[in-house]
Amino acid sequence: MHSFLSPLFSLLLLLPVTNASAHGDSTFVDSVLAMPYNDLVRDLPASQRVLQRALAEARAAGDKQAMGSLHRWQSTVTGLAGQLDSAAYHGLAAVALFQEIGDRRMVGVMLCDLGHGLKRRDLPRAFDHFREGIAILESLGAEMELTRAYNNYAPLHEMNGEVDSALYFARKGLALKEALNDSTGLPYGLNRVASLLLHKQRFEEANALMLRADSIRRITNDVHGLADQVVYFGDLYKSWGRTREAIAHFEEGVLQARAAELPYLEQYCQERLAECHEGEGDARAALHATRRAFAIKDSLLNERNSRTIIELEQRFAGAEKDRAIAELGAAAAQRRAQLWLILAIMVVLVVSALLWYQVKQRRLRAERDAAIIQERDAGLKAVFDATESERRRLAAELHDGVGQQLGGLKHRLESLKAELPQAGAASPLSDVIHIVDDTSREVRDLAHRMMPRALARLGLAPALEDMLKRSFHGTGVQHSFEHFAVDEHLRPELATGLYRIAQELVGNILKHAQARKVDVQLLRNKDHVILLVQDDGRGFKAGNGSGHVGIGLRNIRDRTRSLGGMFTLEGTPDQGTEATVRVPLHLPITA
Repeated sequence: MHSFLSPLFSLLLLLPVTNASAHGDSTFVDSVLAMPYNDLVRDLPASQRVLQRALAEARAAGDKQAMGSLHRWQSTVTGLAGQLDSAAYHGLAAVALFQEIGDRRMVGVMLCDLGHGLKRRDLPRAFDHFREGIAILESLGAEMELTRAYNNYAPLHEMNGEVDSALYFARKGLALKEALNDSTGLPYGLNRVASLLLHKQRFEEANALMLRADSIRRITNDVHGLADQVVYFGDLYKSWGRTREAIAHFEEGVLQARAAELPYLEQYCQERLAECHEGEGDARAALHATRRAFAIKDSLLNERNSRTIIELEQRFAGAEKDRAIAELGAAAAQRRAQLWLILAIMVVLVVSALLWYQVKQRRLRAERDAAIIQERDAGLKAVFDATESERRRLAAELHDGVGQQLGGLKHRLESLKAELPQAGAASPLSDVIHIVDDTSREVRDLAHRMMPRALARLGLAPALEDMLKRSFHGTGVQHSFEHFAVDEHLRPELATGLYRIAQELVGNILKHAQARKVDVQLLRNKDHVILLVQDDGRGFKAGNGSGHVGIGLRNIRDRTRSLGGMFTLEGTPDQGTEATVRVPLHLPITA
């Protein structure tokens, strides 16, 4: 990813925040929607901030079409950043918005995008999304969108071992690109079909398609595409058995990948070069290519790759040994071989012993750390359980004890007032009755805050909705609450913990954020419940968690950890904050 931004992207980051609903100014949102894809994916964290701000303005203006498009791009950006939960949330939000406004074309596009993002995590679900999305696009005759859908659908069938089906959809996408004269997308479609033909060993046909793709990319001067194209030819000749030609193309691919700053492409070329050189019996070149690929990967060698390097080194050592035998004679070579063998065995034994010791020490440290964390989390859970138990006891005492006594006192004073004819509406006794009545009401409210009845009687979602109404009533802060796929049969400690966390977050917003709008979402993603709380308040600087609310944040983090979950807080000065709580539905079983 490049570290610089385009001039348009930099300008968007510097634009002042506007109230779209008050001024009717959609310039910022329109500029974000018009941003080229390459600029959008160049700096993913900056893109997320810009899209979040644009979403807030589109939401304030009530522009659901823009909101759907912005959720779509947010899904793309968060998916590329590896935030898969957020990508799925934004994708589903876009589908819901497009369905609400009746934009079936974009519903079909988003369903296909969701399937594309899920293919390596949940292949059956990805197939379901694609089938539904493609059916919608075909019914609308949306040819431009179908070209992309067919091309992305083909790899699912290839992953499923269905090469004929993959070819069918890849050819459909290619035919549409040709009909639309799409010079940008046509090379991708040609190469997709050609790569699938390699499974069928139809090399001549694949070669013709790749040559056509190469011509188009040379005419359009597509630098990155030309680097890719050389590698496609290398794969073709490697599968064809024309190893020397494959080596020449992969070596050219290495040079073009370096020129275009595409390290992953260079790594792929080096790995293929190692395979080709090994097939040619050139152990030295294969070892060099393998080492270069591992250097690019910049990570520890896994067991399989380690075996590959050792095998190549042994072959190279064997070749050197053969040359030594020819030069120095059989007796000297045999002694040298014995010495090398003994040395190698000693090195292997020493290295194995060191690795075994390191693994053992790492395992012992991990077990010790896990025990400490488990003990700490158990202590936190016990503290929170005791706190909630004490809250319930005090709430019951206030409601059933003090509350009932105040009620009896009120009734006794009213009876006494009725017995005294001179006690009118303005008498001191009437004032005392009003005081007792106000005190009784405050006691009931305090008992409700300490242990809301709606939480035990109706469940988490209704209790949160009731809490939000009570908290923001009369404050002038607008709020919204949405919940998806969360049933009301959560384990009690989970429901209570999420309720307390939301209560603490809302309290912090009211005390410190100076927000005008607060959005709260509660949703379920597979085996986790996610609570999102966003506001448009003053936010905070990066690295500064707003020290004046440090105790509250510490309580939230501790409570989240006691539930086995994670808590994150992100904020931008004058652009609000976003708090995310993600906890498992069921605690893991520990030994």
